[in-house]
Amino acid sequence: LLDKNDRVFAMLVGSPKDQERWAQVNREAQRAFDAARSNFTLDDKQKDHRRGAFPAVAAGISYGGGQTRVSNLSHTPRNRRVIQALLENDAVRRLAGFGDAAFKLYAPRLHAYYSRTMQALCRNDPTLKPNFKKCVFGSATFNLGPRVATYVHTDHLNLPAGWCAITAVGEFNPSEGGHLLLWDLGLMIEFPPGALVLIPSAILRHSNTMVRPHERRYSFTQYSAGGLFRWVECGCMSQAAFFAQGGVYGLSGEERWRRDVGLWSTWEELLGMGA
Repeated sequence: LLDKNDRVFAMLVGSPKDQERWAQVNREAQRAFDAARSNFTLDDKQKDHRRGAFPAVAAGISYGGGQTRVSNLSHTPRNRRVIQALLENDAVRRLAGFGDAAFKLYAPRLHAYYSRTMQALCRNDPTLKPNFKKCVFGSATFNLGPRVATYVHTDHLNLPAGWCAITAVGEFNPSEGGHLLLWDLGLMIEFPPGALVLIPSAILRHSNTMVRPHERRYSFTQYSAGGLFRWVECGCMSQAAFFAQGGVYGLSGEERWRRDVGLWSTWEELLGMGA
């Protein structure tokens, strides 16, 4: 998807060419999500929230929503074990790796910005634990189904010009349901099981349609909170501490936005690299 300057602001990636093997990944991910839904102790906010009425579990490095510093999201010991099982699952790792690889292929400058930010965070605080090795996203959310249909929403705490990797998981007919809706663009897009999209979810209103009663749909998302980038820009401290020490941003908000959208690839660049 291109803006008026031919910059690629979103990618409908699809799935890898080896359809048979990827179908197996999709099936294994379903089993992992079902097990997690059964074993995770969900609170009310994880069952019904602003993104939808389905169980959703987040993991990874974040900053915002009441956190006083950058840290890994906290969970009870029991729930930590469930999340760790998800993060160590081979199918989930394949989904994560494909999302990162596609991000790097289609938006290499933006991917490098994410990578530098994660490296700075972990270098400053070695106690931080990324979800996956060699993956630049700070956090992931497991939407555990069994019939995920999201409300219209934006992920307003993410980096505004950043990309969110969304993978559909499940067994459903994509011509009948599970469509991705991009409301600001007036688009309704078939979103098959195992397919990946990369969108600026902080600024694009999005949702997905219901699947039929006998079908199953889950989703796996990867993203980075905008607060992570602000923390690094402030010298690995809060904005309040940065200002208290006399810190001044080098760029205005508008200049920062223009810089970040400049990290998107152009269509000509993608054609040139054969992407």
